[in-house]
Parts: sequence; structure tokens; C-alpha cells
Amino acid sequence: MKGLTLKPKPGCDNDYFTFESSVELMTTTPSRNIHEVFASFGSTHFLMQQSILPVVAWKEDDPFIRCIGTASVVSCSGYLITAAHVLMDPYEGNYGAAREGSGVSLDEELHFGVFMPISPAYGTRGIRFFPFEKFWLWGTWKESPLINEKDKFEYLTDVAICKIAEMPHGAAHQPLGLSLNPFVPDEAAYALGYAGMNDIPLGQHESGPSSFDGFAMDLYVSIGEVMQVFPQNHLQKDVTTPGPCFDFKAKIPGKMSGAPIFGANDAVIRGVVSRSFSGERHAFGAMLGPAMHLSLHEPPNNEKTLRTLMESGNEGIARIHGMGL
Repeated sequence: MKGLTLKPKPGCDNDYFTFESSVELMTTTPSRNIHEVFASFGSTHFLMQQSILPVVAWKEDDPFIRCIGTASVVSCSGYLITAAHVLMDPYEGNYGAAREGSGVSLDEELHFGVFMPISPAYGTRGIRFFPFEKFWLWGTWKESPLINEKDKFEYLTDVAICKIAEMPHGAAHQPLGLSLNPFVPDEAAYALGYAGMNDIPLGQHESGPSSFDGFAMDLYVSIGEVMQVFPQNHLQKDVTTPGPCFDFKAKIPGKMSGAPIFGANDAVIRGVVSRSFSGERHAFGAMLGPAMHLSLHEPPNNEKTLRTLMESGNEGIARIHGMGL
């Protein structure tokens, strides 16, 4: 495998930019599955958009598709990570979810998932929609004493995991690597996400989402310096960002919530974008490491975690850095 160098387009800042695109072949020993070959060959933008995806939601009668945030593919079988508050948007926004016991139920008519571009090697342009088959987030409900106020979900961490279907034709998703290594103050970090991605009008696309080709799916790179880390924030509540987290000096506009945060010297995910401040170069990221051990609540027992999925080798999750930490 080879890496991709993301170079700022002319006129962009060096610490916040869209990147130049060139045609790349990601491996010199391609798979015998032609559909996997198509997924590993193409422009820089296409290749990155196989692994970093916009989170979207809409109902049948809606005039537009909501672009909510960003998610990252972390397994060949279709496990993703994003921010928990991104997955709670249909509940918080009152457009397609309700509390059900200790969890959340989605309306049957709600389409909730991610978009992924189809390889131009097929001779057509288009978008695949992958609905969320299930998702996991952690926290507790706080019931309101007011009749007119709905219950509030208090997050243990802002990291969430979700599952989409496998790729068609027996092909694999293109996962990013993970790391348990925490950030430290003064370390450089960078995030990749769909900053400011506009909602998509539905009236112009009568044939459905698979034919979308006229809206912008632009990935942005935002680079900044880690300022403080809060590894015990789930206990001490040092800042309002839920769970173990860190803040870093970077420009993070809307729709980048849930975007992966990498260390500047490697290409493995070490956190996700949790919250930012409009007009300021200041944002918070949720630490990935602690969430690797949280239960995925799968019967017949609750011992399944993102880390055990990685260790089993059955899901195509890359071995992570910091295994001994």
C-alpha cells in the first residue's frame, strides 16, 4: 500500500485547505476482485471519500437531505466511527427519532446513513447511500421534570460506532487505521471532514440519491496544535465536552463533527471532532482510546468491543498503535 500526500490548492491557507487532486493507484499488487481494484484507483478526492464519509438524513416528504457531520470507515466490513451527537441529531432535531427504553428508535421513513461516491471506472457518476444498520453510543438518560421538555441524553463520551452494509460484489470497504496513543500538549494534529457541506435539495433528483452528481462533497484539512488534554473528564468534568477529550487550536466549521483527528506524524485516527467555536480557531476532540473498550451490547453477551473486533481479525480492522498502553 502507499500513502497519499494532501497538498493545499493554490490560494488556500497551509493550516486549513481543500487539497489538490491527482490520479493515484494505492497498491502495486491489486486484488483479483475488479471492484476492489476500482476502489483503490482514482483521484485523490475519490480515494479519500471511500474512507471519510458525510453523514446524511432525510424523510420521504422532506424538501432536502440534511448533511449532519462526518464519519470514518475503520473496518473492511463496514464499521464506522463518528461523534455521538451526530447520531443523536434526528432525536435532538425532532425529525425522525424517539427515546425507546435506554436507547433510541428511528422512524421507519427516516433514511439515515452515509454517502460514498461510485468509482468513475464504472463509466458513470453517482453516489451510493449506505444506511446505518445499527449504532452504539454510551451515556444515560436524564428525565426532565417538565412535561413539555423531552428527556436529555448525557454522553459518557462523544465517540460513537456505527455499522453499514458491506460493499457490493464481495469487495471490501477501505478502512483507516486506529491508535490508542493519546495526544499530548503542543503536539500537532489534523482533522479531515466535510466542512460547511450544504443540505441537498431533493426536488431536483427525482430518481433518488444514487444519481446525485451536482452537489459539492469537498473534504477539508484543518491543522492545529493540541493545547490541553483532559483524560479524566468523564469524572472531573473539567470541560463541557463529554468524556476524555483534548482541545486544539484549529479551524473546525460546521459539518466536521465526527471527523477523524490524526497525529501530524502518522495517518492513524486518535480522536474525533466533538465541538468547535464559530469564527475561532479552537475545537475539542474526543479521545478514541477509552472508547475502544466500551461494550457494543451484542447478545449473547456484552463482551464485544471495537478492540475485540480488531483482535479477532474477522472484520478487517487494522492492528492499532499503542497496544501495550
